[in-house]
Amino acid sequence: GLIGKVERSGIALVDSCCGSAIAASNYLAGVTDGTAAINPAIQSFSDFQQGAVSELILPFGKRLNDADNRMKELPYALYDSQEVMVTDIVETGKGSIKKGLAVLGGIQINTGPDTDDYFHPLRFDYYDEDGNLVEDLLSKLK
Repeated sequence: GLIGKVERSGIALVDSCCGSAIAASNYLAGVTDGTAAINPAIQSFSDFQQGAVSELILPFGKRLNDADNRMKELPYALYDSQEVMVTDIVETGKGSIKKGLAVLGGIQINTGPDTDDYFHPLRFDYYDEDGNLVEDLLSKLK
């Protein structure tokens, strides 16, 4: 297959994968190359989630521009941008952890309709009831 493209069951067209990621990448490319301005109203109510994705990826502009393959690097940049948010959620909510917390994060890899999709795990952590990292379990998945 092609990175950034997906075949969907029942649809003959090979389409772009993850329109939200593509839209955020295009916005970031415009901001980085000067053809678009940073939009202070990016967090519009009508498409709040897309605004959040576009805003979270802003710090990764140089990394994406310098990548040999922007579409290959894009999911990793998005993962890293969301990792910051997940870490903050765990830190902020650690007072509500009852008996421990497992956090699994990674990248979903879509394939053709007749092939199983893949999950590329990048994080698998276990926290105790106080929110302290007990163990990085990622190596145990492989």
